[in-house]
Amino acid sequence: MNTQYNGVIVAVNTNDTHDIKSEVAELKVLAESINIKILGIHIQNRHEIDKRYYVGSGFLKEISEMYEDLDYVIVNDEIKASQNRNIESVLDTSVLDRTQIILDIFSLRADTKAGQLQVELAQLEYLVPRLRGQGINLSRLGGGIGTRGPGETKLETDRRHINRRIKEIKNELKTIENTRKNYRENRNRKKVTKFSLIGYTNAGKSAMFNALTEANTKELNQLFATLDPKTRKLEFQNGFNAIITDTVGFIQKLPTTLVESFKSTLEEAADSDFLIHVIDNHSDHIDEHYRTVQQLLKELDMSHIPTIVLFNKSDLNNELNYITNDTYFLVNKFMEKEELLNKLKKGIKDNYEFYTRNITMNEINELYELKQDTYVTNLTFNEDDEIYTVEGYTKDISIIQEILKEKQ
Repeated sequence: MNTQYNGVIVAVNTNDTHDIKSEVAELKVLAESINIKILGIHIQNRHEIDKRYYVGSGFLKEISEMYEDLDYVIVNDEIKASQNRNIESVLDTSVLDRTQIILDIFSLRADTKAGQLQVELAQLEYLVPRLRGQGINLSRLGGGIGTRGPGETKLETDRRHINRRIKEIKNELKTIENTRKNYRENRNRKKVTKFSLIGYTNAGKSAMFNALTEANTKELNQLFATLDPKTRKLEFQNGFNAIITDTVGFIQKLPTTLVESFKSTLEEAADSDFLIHVIDNHSDHIDEHYRTVQQLLKELDMSHIPTIVLFNKSDLNNELNYITNDTYFLVNKFMEKEELLNKLKKGIKDNYEFYTRNITMNEINELYELKQDTYVTNLTFNEDDEIYTVEGYTKDISIIQEILKEKQ
C-alpha cells in the first residue's frame, strides 16, 4: 500500500495571460496522482515572483501557522535551489516545485528502456544546476517523491559523476534515435501516410489509438499513461493502408528538460502527414488545454501539419465546447472503427491531391497497389473497353507515376 502524504500548493498570480486557477487545479491532480493529499491551495497576487522566497516571506509565515503536519509544500513554478532552501527554512518541510512533480510522475510511468533513459536524463539535467553546497533536496536523494530515478540508485552527488552519466544516457538515446530515424526514412521512401495522435495528457489518445487499430494499448485514467510512441498499421475499408502513432501527452508548463529529453519521441509526430488532436470534451479547462497544445506545436515547429480535431468523451458531453478552424468531429471510444476512420477520410480529401487514372486489364497489379498506397474513392469498370477508371487522393502525384510506371 502506497504511503499517503499531506501537502499544500503555493502559487503566484502575476495577472499575465495564463489561467492560474487552471494551473493550480491541474497541479492538485498531478500531486494527488503520486499520493499527496492537498490540504490547501494558497495563491498570492504579485507583480512578479519573489527572487528569494517565491512568494512573500510574510505570506509563507501565515501558511506555516495554518498547518501542523505537512510533508510537502508544492510550488506552482520551477524554482531555484536558493528559493527552495528559503521556503524550507520558513515552513520547515520538504519543498517540491512543479517540475519535480511532473518528473516524478514520468519516472513512475516509464516502462521501456527508452522512456526510462529519457526521464533519467531530464531529472539529472534538472539536478545539475542545483548542485551547490547541499543544493536542493540532496540530503534526501536516497528516495521519496521528487527523487525517484537517480535517487533510487543512490547516485553520487558529485557533478562530474552526474555529467558523465548524462553523456552516457545521451549516447544510448542517440542509438535509439538513429534506429527510429531509419524506420522513418524507410517509411518516407515508401511514401506511407502517417497520422500521429497528439493532445493534452489524459484526453483519451490511447483509447482512440485502440479503437482505430484494434490494439490493446493500456487505457488508464491517469496522467501520462503513454510515454513511448507506439506505431501500428491503419487499415481503411477501401484497402488504403497508413500508419498511426500514439504520443506522450502535453501539459501546461511542460518542463524544458522533458521537452529536450523527449525530442526524439516527439519527432515521430513532427514527421507526420496528419496530426489527430484529441481533446477531452468533458474537461472544465478545455480552452486552456487547447491553447497549451497549440503553443507547444508552435514551439516544436509542427503548426504547419494538417490537423484533425477529435472532441473525445462525447458520450459524457455531446455539446461542442470549443470552436476551432481545423476539421473537427465529436467522438468517443465506443464508436466503431469504421466510423472513426471516416472522420480521418475528411482530412485526407481536404489535404491530398485528387487524381484520376485509367488502367487496362494488363495493369491489374497496379490497381491493387493504387488501392493500398492511395485513397481510392471511386472505381468503375467499362466492359466495352475493358478499362478501370480510378479516382482517389494521393499525398504525392509521383506515387501514381511510380505505380503506373509512367515516364515524365
